[in-house]
Amino acid sequence: MYWPTHSRPVPLEDLGWINTTYLSGPAPRCDPLLVWGTTVETEPLEAFLAEQRQRTGLIVSPAHFLVCAVARSLIEHPSVNRRVFGHRVYQYDGVNIVMPMLRSSNGEVDSVFLHKADQMSLSDVASHFWNEARSKSHEIAAEKRRRQAGPSWKSLGLTIARRFRLMWIHRMSPIAFAVGNRVRVPTFWAWQQELNGANAFVNYLGYPGAPPLIAHKAAALPMNAYSIIVTMGLAEPKPVVVDNAIVIRKQATLFIRFDHRMVNGHQAAAFVSTLRNHLASPQSVAIEDPSAVRRAA
Repeated sequence: MYWPTHSRPVPLEDLGWINTTYLSGPAPRCDPLLVWGTTVETEPLEAFLAEQRQRTGLIVSPAHFLVCAVARSLIEHPSVNRRVFGHRVYQYDGVNIVMPMLRSSNGEVDSVFLHKADQMSLSDVASHFWNEARSKSHEIAAEKRRRQAGPSWKSLGLTIARRFRLMWIHRMSPIAFAVGNRVRVPTFWAWQQELNGANAFVNYLGYPGAPPLIAHKAAALPMNAYSIIVTMGLAEPKPVVVDNAIVIRKQATLFIRFDHRMVNGHQAAAFVSTLRNHLASPQSVAIEDPSAVRRAA
């Protein structure tokens, strides 16, 4: 058991009157979502990842680097690393991140939880995701073998059990959301971590075959936990101006959704600027000891 946030809320004077107004507003009449869309040059990142793959032997992807860049940016901007309970804002203890992972075998999506992501190197993040993918693949393969080898009544039992589990989630989720959005509770189980244990939800949509991402607005999830959602799209060659000349450079779209109940426009702009700099200059994140960033911050 652990508590993902600090025990005392952030003082209202640290939030300012604008964020306090959003914080106290009635939910049906208040839209506290603030979305910032921008682009980032990816050619330095692609060259850096190619070098990392050759040096470490790991398959390191832009998605893995995006997690590290978000974690480092949250260290440098602690005012973004918070969440809302009821009408109060609480600081997170460390940086926790959730990222979706697609099951290619059945098309379902799993959420991967990274506890203390600010203490993980790029190699740690990549290894964590590949281990999670391997574990899920083994589980799916084992379930498939049980269905094929076992009698029909056993296969029927598994189907009924899964259906009842989904029905239970459908019935109980409103209660869990109502409590989790208002009451600060400790984390006991893995499913709590995925829904309630992280303030940052990182989504990489630049996988092969993805269409261009021109506009994006992240959904308002049922939990207040994800106070920031970072979405990066596919990198494409685009004309840009460099030294008053038009050149072709690979650019990826980047959208960051903030919770205006705790982050104002200036704070959002500062975070986006830091994140863009990390993505455009990947060497700034490539350190073996992440604690050095925490000490500097």
